[in-house]
Amino acid sequence: MLIITLSFTYINKRERILSRTKEIERSYALLLKSVKAQQDFFSYETKSQRFFRTGDSEYLNYYLKLLDSTRYGLEQIDFSKEQELNQVIGEIKSDITRIDSIFLDLIVQIQARGYKDHNLEGSMRRDAHWLERAPEIPTKDVLYLRRHEKDYIIRNEKSYVSRFRRRIRDIRTRISQRPISRKRKEEILFYVDSYQRKFLQLVDLDERIGIRDNSGLKELLDNEINVAEINFNYIIDLTKQWEQNEFRRLTWYFIIITLVLVGGSVFISTYISKKITRPLTELTNHITRFVDSKFTLESEHPMVRTEDEIGKLTRNFSFLKDEVISRLKFFKQKVDERTEELANANKRLLRLSEANSRFVPQEFLNNLGRKSIEEVMLGDQVEREMTIVFSDIREFTKISESLSPQENFDFINAYLNGVVPIIRSNGGFIDKFIGDSVMALFPKNPDNAIKTVFEFDAFLKDFNLKLKKENKPAIQIGTGIHTGNLILGTIGHDHRLETTVISDAVNTASRVEGLTKFYHAKTIGTEATISKLKKPDAFQYRFLDKVRVKGKTKTLSVYEFLSPSETKKIAYLEEYNEAVQLIEQSKIKEATALFAKILEQNPDDGAAKIFYEKCNNYINRDTPSWDDITNMITK
Repeated sequence: MLIITLSFTYINKRERILSRTKEIERSYALLLKSVKAQQDFFSYETKSQRFFRTGDSEYLNYYLKLLDSTRYGLEQIDFSKEQELNQVIGEIKSDITRIDSIFLDLIVQIQARGYKDHNLEGSMRRDAHWLERAPEIPTKDVLYLRRHEKDYIIRNEKSYVSRFRRRIRDIRTRISQRPISRKRKEEILFYVDSYQRKFLQLVDLDERIGIRDNSGLKELLDNEINVAEINFNYIIDLTKQWEQNEFRRLTWYFIIITLVLVGGSVFISTYISKKITRPLTELTNHITRFVDSKFTLESEHPMVRTEDEIGKLTRNFSFLKDEVISRLKFFKQKVDERTEELANANKRLLRLSEANSRFVPQEFLNNLGRKSIEEVMLGDQVEREMTIVFSDIREFTKISESLSPQENFDFINAYLNGVVPIIRSNGGFIDKFIGDSVMALFPKNPDNAIKTVFEFDAFLKDFNLKLKKENKPAIQIGTGIHTGNLILGTIGHDHRLETTVISDAVNTASRVEGLTKFYHAKTIGTEATISKLKKPDAFQYRFLDKVRVKGKTKTLSVYEFLSPSETKKIAYLEEYNEAVQLIEQSKIKEATALFAKILEQNPDDGAAKIFYEKCNNYINRDTPSWDDITNMITK
């Protein structure tokens, strides 16, 4: 309770110290706001006819309210024991009084000067209007006077005052020489002199006020404000130093008292503990050792020192301890037996799971929303948009004729051991193997599918080197790519299930792979795949044809993807695309010439050769219409 009381006392004293600093900073902020109110008054009210008509100003009222608040805040600050701080606060109060006095004097001078139709400027302009109506004075002379007056008011330059005086002298000379009555002459000269006198008074007031060029009372006001701000900054620094010193002294004071109280509490607590809690401490230590030994400590038993509740608790614990040890020995024996059985069963399950994943890819199960093959049911299905890749070894039938059945299996497995990791590393998974063909699915985007096919080139290069060392022919593969919706699911019977993919998109991908033989291309994809590419500029591809593959009524736009190793085709890709555009523009002869040029560079370019033959047939009228579509009937 004493420590809590001391803490509250400490907090209250700390708040009182902080309140003085906050009040000074608040007073400074109010002074700055009052200065802003002064600036707003100069900016708006000195050009407000309402102010000169009524003398009322919201900025002036706001200024007076802020200044009163500043004075009141300073009055509440008490540094009775700090002479230097009190002295600076007194100086700030004097600064504020001088600022207020100068500002009020400025207001009086500004009101006396007036604006437009009010006070001195209004009276001066009424004299000018009288002179404008006097027929004895040339209109040009009055206009010059008004111009010099306005130029001075706008620009605040003395040269316009001199010009004004010269023009007045000229007017007086002309009036004196005019043959008019003496009374009329005196009346005109009265208004001329009155106009000049009031203008010069206005000039004198402007100089005394000094708002335009920051001189006179305005300069004096700014200087006093700067002095007040300097004094405020100075006292804020002094207050912070005082605050730190007070906090340091207060903190040490309460630390010492707290340490004394804590030391006394510790001493009393230790004494009580030794007298009252010794049996409980011994029991606690014994329980701790028993727990640390993982409930196996049999040799030690806590000593019963009293006959009270703690003594009963000690005896009950000894009984409980023996019972726990006995039960644990029994349970440990059973757990060890069961653990060995579960470990063996777990090993069998792991081997079974690994075996199942070789037949049913985990990715297939994930797309079906199943964690393991045990959860798969007949008829499970899900529709997804994926990219299908069909890859096939060219003329594998001829190669397999020269191999024994064992060699065929070894050959295909060696090939697949290189291809499958590339597919998996790019986010794809194998749906099925069809002899030497591979069908892979890419769920995310077709970019990964195309990267996978391009990576086949590096593998084939190493694979063909091994075949060459074994005196076997090198192989080439053709790949078809198509993107579309498909259904993954299970078909079969309750006693025999099979995972499969059913979709028109799968058939299309298979047919597109067959086109690679016709167009002598490594990789062919459809327009659907190109439209789904995330980064189409990352790949080189070219238009091949619009074809109607076997079993389809609609035409497909097919493109050849060029891997980085196909440098010849990439070298004249722009000329090839230009030739295709010429065909679209019905400029067949120009396209024929470009295709002929391409074939000179690469006579083995199957696509260029087909386009060249089509163009020639069209020119020779062997083809009735250019819109003939290649019908693939072989696959």
